[in-house]
Amino acid sequence: MQRMIAIIDLRSGEVQERPSDTLTIDVPADFDRPAGVVSLDAHSHGHYIATDGKSREYHAFARPLSWRIRGEECLVVDRSQRSSSPKLYRLVAIDPKNL
Repeated sequence: MQRMIAIIDLRSGEVQERPSDTLTIDVPADFDRPAGVVSLDAHSHGHYIATDGKSREYHAFARPLSWRIRGEECLVVDRSQRSSSPKLYRLVAIDPKNL
């Protein structure tokens, strides 16, 4: 059985459990948190809105959720999408009460 990890959606406050192999990417330093989304294309280029309101692009490395630590903020792949590209990643925090 696969280990589940609790995450907190930082926009809605909703707590969810996701499989430990769920893909995540790092949060860019100038990421506009209220926008809360990064799209990742097939070439691992992340596209997002920066705090200055401009579109930015960066090279993102997807890593499994199990590599993250309690309380860490990251972007988690949106599981409501099917197999479309680019993939959307949403801002979350790893539940600090997660065991």
